[in-house]
Formats: sequence, structure tokens, C-alpha cells
Amino acid sequence: MREARNMPAPQSPPQREEVRVLEMNEAYEEVDGSFEFTMTLIVYQTAGGDLYHAVSKARYSSPSDVKVEHLSNKILIPVSAYAPLFPSGFTRAPDPLPEHCHIKKPQLISYDRIRQGSRPDDIAASVLQEAAVCELLKQQPHPNIAPYLGCQVSDGRITGLCFVAYERTLMEEVNPGGLMKRKVRSQGRSSKDYSRVLAGVESGIRHLHGLGLVHNDINPSNIMLDGEEGVIIDFGSCKRVGESLDDGGRTYEWYDEHVTTALPQNDFDALDEIRIWLGEDSRPFHFAE
Repeated sequence: MREARNMPAPQSPPQREEVRVLEMNEAYEEVDGSFEFTMTLIVYQTAGGDLYHAVSKARYSSPSDVKVEHLSNKILIPVSAYAPLFPSGFTRAPDPLPEHCHIKKPQLISYDRIRQGSRPDDIAASVLQEAAVCELLKQQPHPNIAPYLGCQVSDGRITGLCFVAYERTLMEEVNPGGLMKRKVRSQGRSSKDYSRVLAGVESGIRHLHGLGLVHNDINPSNIMLDGEEGVIIDFGSCKRVGESLDDGGRTYEWYDEHVTTALPQNDFDALDEIRIWLGEDSRPFHFAE
């Protein structure tokens, strides 16, 4: 008669943690005069809703290729670091949101660096500052400035800023291949006349200046096309005239690196740069690569 033995129950393979990649950016370092890939920076959300910053030594063709086992240096991003408290008197976005709505979410890809600085909640402060600018623009609208619908709010905190959405940017229409600024210029003048678009953008800029504000990041990616009209978006770098730009994020190739103060001329110089880029002005570019 055989001896009966208790056999261990078969073990199910451990479940793989599912993550939702929100942001992904490759990092490079200069080595012997050339830039070489070093890592991929990743911001992801867990099934429980927590946000993390992490790095991977791999490169990815799609966010869906990212696996949690690839990730290291995982840093939990506290809600207070990116979602400021919703102030009374600010506008709450409609719920449900209307069709053709764009929700601007805070960008967290630099959180690993920001958390080590003197202002670890700088992302949240920037969200609140942009919301305050948008509240003013809601009270003083202009046809060439994107209409602001209000703050998206969760648990008493601002999680996004809501605007009317448009189909494409000036950059996407003129430069769908994502070429560098000077490469686009070398291909010659655009076949389309953008004078009406630029005139509308200039009108929107002058409206901002009349309110004591400077956009500071006028570039083709921050101009949406609404038929034949140009519409200014993205007020994350918008400051009062005379304020410092040391903490303002501006777009590479599209601003004067020597200017560190919010001045109306910043916006006019950037608009001139766009005219040159489109081939409507034969002068050389003002801003360095």
C-alpha cells in the first residue's frame, strides 16, 4: 500500500504589475564631442493611481513596450508636487467636459531633478500660476487666444487646465517631419500665405501686453490653426511685465537665451522669428540653435 503524501498546490505565476506610461523622454550625454543615449526617463501611473518617476536603460519605440521590470530609481511623486489646491473663486471646468476639449496636464518628466532643488513643489506652483493667468484671460477674452474652460478638479486639487481644442498647430502643418528650424527655412518659403494667421497672433500678443502680461514662449507649436486664424495657446511661461524668467520653461530655438526678464519685445522678436522661418522675411534668424 502506497504512502499518501500531501503534495503542494500548483503555484500561479506572479502577476505582472500593470503600469500606464504618461510621459517618456530619452536622455543623452556628450561623449567625445557627440551626444550618446544614456537612459529613458519615464513617468507612469500604477493601477492604484499613484504616479512614479523612473529610469530605464532601454530604448522604446512605443510606451506600450515599457515593462515595470525594466525600471529603476523609482520615485513616488506626491500629489502635492503637481496638483495644487483649487482656490475659491477660480473656475471649475464643466462636468462632463464638452466635445473638442483639450486638458493640459502638468509635465512631470523633470520631477527627479526638481525634487532635489529648493522648490520641490515647483510644478504645482506653475500650474497655479498658469491657472491664475487663464482666469484673467477668461475675464478679458480675445479671438486669437484659446478660450479657457476652467480647472479640472479632483479631491479639491487642480489636475488639469481645460481649453477649447483645435485640430493642429502651425508647426504640425508647416513642419510635419519635425525638422530643425534652419532646415525648414532652407527648403524655401511655404506655398501657403500665413499673413492672416500671423496678424491674428500679433493682435493676441498686443492684447496680452495690454493686460500687463508677456507670453514669453511664442513659437509655431504654441499657435493653433482655426481655419485662417492663428490662436495662441500655452500660458505656462506667461509672466507679468518685468518678472524674472529664471523659472519659466521656454522652447529651444525660439527665444533669446540672453533675455531673462518678461518684456513685451520677447513676444515680438519671437513672432519675427516665425516670419523668417516661414520665408516671409529674408533676414537671418535672430535666435541661436
